[in-house]
Amino acid sequence: MEIKEKQQSKKDTKKFKVGIKDGSDIWSNLVSFYREHIMILHIVMFVIALILFGFSFFTTLPKVKSGGVNIDPLSTVKGLGDLLREDALLSIVVIFAGITPYCYLSIIGLAQSMVIVDQMALRYAFGSGFFATSLIGGIIQVIGIALCVAVGLYYCKLSTKKNKYYHQSSFGMDDVKASFYDLRKDEKKLEELNKKREEKAKKIEEANIKIPYLNIILLGVVGCIIQVVGTLIAVI
Repeated sequence: MEIKEKQQSKKDTKKFKVGIKDGSDIWSNLVSFYREHIMILHIVMFVIALILFGFSFFTTLPKVKSGGVNIDPLSTVKGLGDLLREDALLSIVVIFAGITPYCYLSIIGLAQSMVIVDQMALRYAFGSGFFATSLIGGIIQVIGIALCVAVGLYYCKLSTKKNKYYHQSSFGMDDVKASFYDLRKDEKKLEELNKKREEKAKKIEEANIKIPYLNIILLGVVGCIIQVVGTLIAVI
């Protein structure tokens, strides 16, 4: 009985260690993926989003503070639950907008860095927010927004390559020419065409990529969490 219990204990310990190792590998792969494909794009998107946020923040809140902006009495300050749902929805929409090839619709998500200032202004006007926490929380939100936009744009880049692969790998004029040269027994032109087709096939195959959905989703979750942290700080 004791031997069976010891064997079961060893199996459980082994499973636990494997689980830790797998989790560590996923995290390591995610960090490598971010550094290789997302980091530079994230920085660029953050700079753009920060400029938009800064412009909106420093032109709106000081005016609200001095009473230079008339607040619509029907305007309401959104609750924390509504703000957190917006963060999650934004992350999902911005990232999976990348499924559409060529369009790069995710870039529209940068506008959210200006939209969040409106709620900050309302909280401040109604006495439910502070300038410092709104600024810090807003910047953190912008980091999360920029990450989601960067991931969405990268996803669109991969979707575009996939789209090119499926279209270019279909029947084309080269196949018609090959049949024509084959019928005419024109070996020289057929050989030249085959070389051309081989080079084209290599380029097409380079576009046959696997989309790393797990890394895309995980980075989306990270971006959403960053936005949530920023929102929590901003509503203090």
